[in-house]
Amino acid sequence: MILNDRHPYLIALMRGVQEGWEPPDIVTEDEYRFVRDNKDLIPALTGFVGFGCSFGGKWFGGYARNAGGTNYAAQSKRSLLKDVANLTTARYLNMDYRAVPIPPGAVVYADPPYRGTTGYTGEKFDSTEFWDYARLIAETGHKIFISEQQAPDGWRCVWEKPFTRTLDRNKSNQFQVTEKLFTWEV
Repeated sequence: MILNDRHPYLIALMRGVQEGWEPPDIVTEDEYRFVRDNKDLIPALTGFVGFGCSFGGKWFGGYARNAGGTNYAAQSKRSLLKDVANLTTARYLNMDYRAVPIPPGAVVYADPPYRGTTGYTGEKFDSTEFWDYARLIAETGHKIFISEQQAPDGWRCVWEKPFTRTLDRNKSNQFQVTEKLFTWEV
């Protein structure tokens, strides 16, 4: 299994856990700021804190907290270790999606930055180019599934689920979106 992401700290986190590094159970707000300001000291920790201890899982989107005192570090750690337990033989790559080696007859799952949203690498993502590439992958014998909210013509929705997206800690800025999974019509 090949797992790729363009974000180097996310891949550092996944590789670190695969190699036995264990995330902390507690991350204070001071520790959060220190890691944010010193990202290269322990890249796996930076990936964990940057996503798992941030509001809404957004890369250093503010220290996660709520009125109930949820321990987001412990919650993220449990979830991560549970997920990685099923990925012990995965090969983690950190490259552009177009450079990922795809074995013959592979099933490909892609979760690109959604059209009209902010990505987390600081680069503008070309959705049109991505969908053209995905169609090429499908037309060369691979089964491909893509998570998005919308897709160009020729793509068929095989699953969808509405959910509420929240943009601030006070939950005053909420809206409904529908997560969808698309595949190429053959």
